[in-house]
Amino acid sequence: MFRQSNRGTMVWLVIVGLALAVMLLSGRAPTAVAAALLAMYLGVLLAVVSQRDVLAMLRQALHREPPQAAPSDVAREAAARARSLPNYESLYRLLDIGLIVDEQRPDGLALRRGRFISLDDDGIRPFAIVDVPPSLGGGLALVRFELFDGSGRKQYAYEAERWLQPGENVLVPDYRLPVRKRAAELEAGGWSAHVSIDGGVLGVHHFNLAESLADWRRRAGTDGEMLRDRIWRGDPDDESLPLSLEELLRQQSRQLRMR
Repeated sequence: MFRQSNRGTMVWLVIVGLALAVMLLSGRAPTAVAAALLAMYLGVLLAVVSQRDVLAMLRQALHREPPQAAPSDVAREAAARARSLPNYESLYRLLDIGLIVDEQRPDGLALRRGRFISLDDDGIRPFAIVDVPPSLGGGLALVRFELFDGSGRKQYAYEAERWLQPGENVLVPDYRLPVRKRAAELEAGGWSAHVSIDGGVLGVHHFNLAESLADWRRRAGTDGEMLRDRIWRGDPDDESLPLSLEELLRQQSRQLRMR
């Protein structure tokens, strides 16, 4: 009986209730029998209503949205800078932002996530992790990354259509800025990375491009090697990256958000 649809159950209850009312109003049934039938009907009605409430509560609990991931401190800073821009994009949440650095080390070429970069590094690529709310659903969006030097000159731009699905999306450009090859024309100092979707800026990330450490090493001798080691180990963001960038960036982003 209780497994029928809500509409069918309510129709059944109305029919039984009307029949019971007609019988009680006719006065043909003994008082004790009428009272027992009325009590039984009210009990069934209460059970059905209670069951519907419980089922509604269960549906609500099962369909409750999972808690939203918290953005990293770096992402909060970048989003705060973007809010001052006229084309700030508030529909998406920036969870993380940073740079992937191709770096020459004594044991060969390595990838790391870093905020402090040298003109000796082979190249850099910006990345971002963006949370798309379920209300927007999935769809194509125009993703754009830009790198600006300390004088405001654009030194790198990447733009491509990407399919964004609800939840976390890792955005990584297909090509890099070749830092070491362009070292003679690049300006050391404070730089910024911008990420935007469909023309709206989500975040502005600040980073530093240092002078060539090879030149420092030639001037300072062994002290230069010690300086290089300190830069490798001193920045908590400069962790080596295995070559599964999307999964790795997700893991590192979650670790930074938990600190």
